[in-house]
Amino acid sequence: MSKSQEYASRAEAVFLPNYRPAPVALDRGEGAFVYDVDGHRYLDLVAGIAVSALGHAHPALTRAVAEQVNKIAHTSMLYLNAPAVELAEKIIGTCFADQLYFCNSGAEANEAAIKVARR
Repeated sequence: MSKSQEYASRAEAVFLPNYRPAPVALDRGEGAFVYDVDGHRYLDLVAGIAVSALGHAHPALTRAVAEQVNKIAHTSMLYLNAPAVELAEKIIGTCFADQLYFCNSGAEANEAAIKVARR
């Protein structure tokens, strides 16, 4: 039995069966490829289901993330932080908007969009 098959069997015991994932236990990614715990390489055609559109483990991205996490990982919009203000200014400089709102989740983004549309 492969390591991926072993994890698939263990997953059946602990995860609710709302959908059946592929019986491949991913271990790491590099660029457009992911690797399973058995060392097999796969082309990631779904980009981590839309969250890894820039690929996996790009040195510049991992370096930038590590630098930021070493300072502070997350503040939400309850507190100001310089990178958020600077990014907002850059985004506004390239589009039609005068203001924007950073969201913590898709649910929050949908709620904000509904509130803005109602104004």
